[in-house]
Amino acid sequence: MRVLLPFVAGYYLSYLFRTINGLVAAPLTLELGFAAGDLGLLTSAFFLTFAAAQIPVGVLLDRYGPRRVQSALLVAAASGAALFAASDDFYLLLAARALMGLGVAGALNAGLKALVVWFPSDQLPLLNGFMLMLGALGAVTACQPICCLP
Repeated sequence: MRVLLPFVAGYYLSYLFRTINGLVAAPLTLELGFAAGDLGLLTSAFFLTFAAAQIPVGVLLDRYGPRRVQSALLVAAASGAALFAASDDFYLLLAARALMGLGVAGALNAGLKALVVWFPSDQLPLLNGFMLMLGALGAVTACQPICCLP
């Protein structure tokens, strides 16, 4: 559990950050006056940096290992989240979303690599399933509950 849960938490954050724009779109539109194009650009900044980081993160995972790489990346994700929470300027929000995308870019790969490094091969299918299942709960928790809809 000491190996699995920290990496699951990182993957959970990755899913949460991916889907949270659906929940914060209305407040951003009302409070900051963003148009649909602005919200789309905020979302795409996350995914573009996420995608651009895949190959470099893979190389870093092979060279330095999942624990070091994921720790550094999650610091970047936390910095991006803090910047997003504190900003009301569009360009700062854009930079924050990009930083969050970079920060969680290796979450799944780091977790799967950690499982391969620290667990016997006969346990990997079950642990991979747990990793994917528990991490995907981030998408579920980023949704607004039906009981709270207007």
